[in-house]
Amino acid sequence: MYYLRMQDLNKYKTITEVIEGYLKVKEAGKVLKLSERQIYRIKNRVEREGIKGILHKSRGTKRARWLTQDVQDKAVHLCNTKYKGFNNTHVTEYLNTEEKIKISKESLRQILLKRGLHTMSKRHPKHLQWREPRAREGQMMQFDTSDHDWLEGRGSRLYLIGGIDDATSACPGARFALSDSCSENMGVLKQIVETKGIPLSFYCDRDSKFKTTRHEGLHYQLKGDYDQTQIARALGELGVEVIYANSPQAKGRVERAWGTFQDRLCSELRLHKVSTLQAANRYLTKVFIPKYNRKFARLPKEKGSAYRALPKGLDLSNIFCIKEERTVASDNTISYKAKTYQILPSNNRISFVRVKVMVHKHLDGSIHIFSKEQELKHKQVHKNKQKASLLVAVTC
Repeated sequence: MYYLRMQDLNKYKTITEVIEGYLKVKEAGKVLKLSERQIYRIKNRVEREGIKGILHKSRGTKRARWLTQDVQDKAVHLCNTKYKGFNNTHVTEYLNTEEKIKISKESLRQILLKRGLHTMSKRHPKHLQWREPRAREGQMMQFDTSDHDWLEGRGSRLYLIGGIDDATSACPGARFALSDSCSENMGVLKQIVETKGIPLSFYCDRDSKFKTTRHEGLHYQLKGDYDQTQIARALGELGVEVIYANSPQAKGRVERAWGTFQDRLCSELRLHKVSTLQAANRYLTKVFIPKYNRKFARLPKEKGSAYRALPKGLDLSNIFCIKEERTVASDNTISYKAKTYQILPSNNRISFVRVKVMVHKHLDGSIHIFSKEQELKHKQVHKNKQKASLLVAVTC
């Protein structure tokens, strides 16, 4: 007697794809996190036994230390009489030491559940507690986006992207943008790092820009696509710890700051008749943020700054960018975003065929191609147009 779990069905589907030739043994091993030898062994069993071949041979069998019915009855009787009122952990200790009944807390809980003598524990609502701010400026930066009608209908709808220092409640940097995109968030982070330095930690929500929301589907597993988001990767390269909030209330300082911004900044933008993105950003950075910090920022518990200075020679443009890997084709070209780029010979190497290169798309839209941290010369080519012109020449 056996039952199938979802993991069993997924394993069976993967093994059948190996048998039918749709999947290689090595790729199946990556999906199921098993060695190639194990995949071959399970494949042979499935070919002989069908779906039963994926089940472990011990499934459904009683273990050597299985508790007999008499032992279970004795444990339940002691729980209801001698040790009545004891919690599961406490009574398990006494059963093991005083009564010489070798039983685990979970086994006892399952036995009592089956007999209706124990109920599933109900989770109590979380009690949110005030968290003391970090002691020094730069130890943590809370980061968020405020979606609000900042121009009150006088212009495009804008997003306010920025951060708040956890220790001082000061705003180290913020900017209005037309979209809450990865590139716009990177631009604000780059500006903060350039002006203030590198913070020790970065506190944000679980938006897909900061934390990947991909499920471990088969097609992602085959690609081995377990990468971080681009922003998490960039912060990791700078040695910044990324901390994810479990609720909006958890990052209350930045949420309260954006409430103050919505109350005060909207009124000031209306007072000065600001109606464009450029004018709004100019007022925000030159006037409002300095005024906000003077009024609402507080002194940290400890003196000094925890912001780290940028190392010499570090190019932030190659950190705060979109990075994607490509493999060079046989004609020394790569394809990126429906465009083809020809890699030119370098002083050290003529051909880069089958070399894995990293494509950096900078925030200004420029493309840079790297191989082992060495930037490669390249140019954009138009393969389709060349083919079309050759076709015309042949037909003529």
